[in-house]
Amino acid sequence: MKVYAFEGSNEVYVSESLAHAEAYFEAIDVENDEYVFFGADGTCISPSVRDGRVALTPMDERRPVELRGRLRTYLEHPQVAMDPALADDLPALADLLFEQEQTRRWPRILGWPRFR
Repeated sequence: MKVYAFEGSNEVYVSESLAHAEAYFEAIDVENDEYVFFGADGTCISPSVRDGRVALTPMDERRPVELRGRLRTYLEHPQVAMDPALADDLPALADLLFEQEQTRRWPRILGWPRFR
């Protein structure tokens, strides 16, 4: 499952899996509620810290409308300037953003691209 993580309105991270996301984020940032996490289908993901490590747990709740809204805000940002309609296909956009970053960055670091 690809994972979207939002830090404010103009930073989006896309991870190829929950495991990569758990390895990437620092426990202190998760404890300070700096990120909001969603699965690529709009599944809410609850972050927590256990034994000093980040744990991301998919919930039963899905909020694809909220996820699309956050993505549209990100896509409309002047530094990003992508078509906000791309947010209508959540899994495809996750793949696109992930692939774009992979072509710009080599070698891949923890499988976790950062978009600004």
